[in-house]
Amino acid sequence: MNKASRRPRSAVARLRPFWLLGALLAALAGAAIYWAITWPGFEPRHVRISGNRVVPAQEILARAKISWHTNIWLQNTGALAERLTAIPFIGTVRIYRRLPADLLIDVTERRPYARVAYDNGTAVVDADLRVLQYGAGEQPLPVLVPPHSTDGPPKGAFIHDAAVQRLESDYQTLSRAHAAPLIVRYDQFGDLLAVTHQHVTLLLGDDDDLPKKAALVQPILSQVHIAGKRVAALDLRAPATPVVRYR
Repeated sequence: MNKASRRPRSAVARLRPFWLLGALLAALAGAAIYWAITWPGFEPRHVRISGNRVVPAQEILARAKISWHTNIWLQNTGALAERLTAIPFIGTVRIYRRLPADLLIDVTERRPYARVAYDNGTAVVDADLRVLQYGAGEQPLPVLVPPHSTDGPPKGAFIHDAAVQRLESDYQTLSRAHAAPLIVRYDQFGDLLAVTHQHVTLLLGDDDDLPKKAALVQPILSQVHIAGKRVAALDLRAPATPVVRYR
């Protein structure tokens, strides 16, 4: 039989001499992976917490529920961050791992923004209307008073009450016009009322045209202040003909 009549070797036949080497390499890779998973040097050693002011580091560490005997590179940092954002004051969480087994937890805390008056207490909320705590708190904050009596949601929950969301929107409108009030509420007829830090009552009526009315507050109060008079109330329900009531 001449060379021309020989069949070419199949790919399997050509690779057969390398099977042993391939099996050996696979075994070595498996052993390396097993070693990396079980090596105590990858178990959490140092955990550093940053960005927290209100929430104690001990609480963050406890709520994180880090597994101290599990490879740090195999732990679910997404679940860890989710557990931490369940803390009312925690807004965002970033987790960084550093070789060989260091963990950095960087948090951003939510800031008190306003108070919402409920039957079961005053809820301190942030700008997203998440309930941070109940109680007076330490900072002077505007108070939003819902038009109906109800208990507030638990700490950590977001307020979805349309009336409270509307009050917060009205507060923002007044603030942008440099007329940030101390109290915002509705009267028995559904008209918007606000009380300034100087204890001037603003009668604002329907809030559909609130930007127009809000823009009048400071100019009118400034003119009255120059005249040396004390204002008790400013009626802007008809913005074309505002009425000033003196003390």
